[in-house]
Amino acid sequence: MPLINISRLSHVAIRVTDIDKARNFYVDLLGFIETEKDGDNLYLRGRHEAQHHSLLLKKASSPGLSYIGFRVTEPKELDKAKEVLSNMGIYTMKFKEKGVEDAILFETPNGIPVVLYFDMEYVEDVRMKFYMHKGARPVRLAHVNYVVKDIEAEYKFLNEVFGIYETEAFLDENGKRSVIWTTKSGASHEVAIARSSRNVPGFHHETYYVHEVSDIIRVADILSSEGMWDNIERGPGRHGATEGYYIYVRDFDKNRVEFYAQDYIVLDPDKWKPIIWTPEQIKYRSDFWARPIPESWLREWQPVEDPKTGQIRSW
Repeated sequence: MPLINISRLSHVAIRVTDIDKARNFYVDLLGFIETEKDGDNLYLRGRHEAQHHSLLLKKASSPGLSYIGFRVTEPKELDKAKEVLSNMGIYTMKFKEKGVEDAILFETPNGIPVVLYFDMEYVEDVRMKFYMHKGARPVRLAHVNYVVKDIEAEYKFLNEVFGIYETEAFLDENGKRSVIWTTKSGASHEVAIARSSRNVPGFHHETYYVHEVSDIIRVADILSSEGMWDNIERGPGRHGATEGYYIYVRDFDKNRVEFYAQDYIVLDPDKWKPIIWTPEQIKYRSDFWARPIPESWLREWQPVEDPKTGQIRSW
C-alpha cells in the first residue's frame, strides 16, 4: 500500500520569459484552452479538462520547470502527507495557487518540486464546444519526463510513497536502468524518469494527449506554415516504448512539449510485467521506425526551480 494516496498526475508549472509570446505559441497556434490570465501567470488546459488548469505558464527571468502537481484521493491525505514526508526528513511548505486553496509543496529525493492538493476549482466544460477546439486540439495532460542523478532512488520514492509503478524501462550496457516509465492511473506512463550524470535535476518535457494522429501532423503543418520549422524538434514518429505516436516542439524559451496519441492502458496492474528494452534494441525502443533522434532531444534539458528560493538551480 502506498504511504500517500494520489489519484493522478494533475498539472505542471513552466517558466517562460515573455507571457505574451507564450500565449501566442500555446493558445493561438497549439490550441490550448485559456482559463485566464492573471498578471504574469497564464492558466491553460486541454479540451477534456474542466479543472482550472493543467498547464501554468509563469513569467520568470529564465525558463524551465517550476513544479509538478498531483491530486490526492481525499483531503485527509494532505495531512497524512505532511506527517509521512516529515518522518522521511523531507521539508514541506504550505502552498497556494490560483484555483487551489490548500496544497503542500516539497522536493523528491533528487530535487524535483512537487505540489500535492485535493480540490481544484472546476470551470467550463468545453468537450462538446467544437468551435473552441483549435490547433493540435490537446485533450489532457498525459505525462511528464525529467532527468535525475539517482534514478533508482527516485523510482523507489515514487513507488513506495505514491504507489506509482513501472511499466517499461531501458537498460544500459551494464544492465542498469537508464530510463523508467511509471504510472498510477494505468496509462502507459504518467512520469518518465531518465538518468543524468549531473548533480542537479533537469526537466525534459510535458506531454498532452490528442485523439488523432492527424492532430500530431497538424502541429507540424501549423508551425511550418508560420515559418517556425526550427520549433519542430522531433517527429512526427512512433515510439517503441509506450507505442504512442508523437511530435516534440519547443517554444521560444526552448521549453519542450510533446503531443502524443494511441498508447496503451494497463488493465490489470497486479498482472503487469514491465517491458524491458535492451541496448541491442536501441533502434526501435525510442522510435519504432528507427528514425534518427536529434542530439538536442538527447542532450538538452531545462533547469528546475528551487522552491525555497524561487531561483533556477545552476548546472
